[in-house]
Amino acid sequence: MKKAAIVFTIAATVFLGCKNGEDKKTYSEETTEISEDTVVVDSHNSENSLDWAGIYEGTTPCADCEGIKTVLELRDDKTYALSQTYLGNPEAENEFTKTGDFVWDETGSKVLLKSENDTLQYKVGENQLWMLDKSGNVITGDLADLYILKKTFQ
Repeated sequence: MKKAAIVFTIAATVFLGCKNGEDKKTYSEETTEISEDTVVVDSHNSENSLDWAGIYEGTTPCADCEGIKTVLELRDDKTYALSQTYLGNPEAENEFTKTGDFVWDETGSKVLLKSENDTLQYKVGENQLWMLDKSGNVITGDLADLYILKKTFQ
């Protein structure tokens, strides 16, 4: 009888101890507050999260013409083709094209189009590009919406 009681006790201990392989986790009722100094690192950015390659178009403001029709193609191999047509002045040379390489900024949210004379910057968003000023800032003001190029072709 003693042997049966010992076997039963061991079997019960093993059965209750294993509990079908479930993890034994204890949870505290305490909540942890996140201070304002806490930095959350998010590795998602325009470069690795968006389908940015494609053709973008828009008409940007112009000081001495009706507008500048801008067509910018960003390619997967990090090259670009930019066409700018100055509208409303048929006598003057009105179409300019540039091609070259572009690079992403350190945050992965802006592209920098490099050419012989200058560097143009665009902030990359979902199916649109924001033309940036020379300092790399989004253009603000009443005409800000006119500095956005919309994606037209994938």
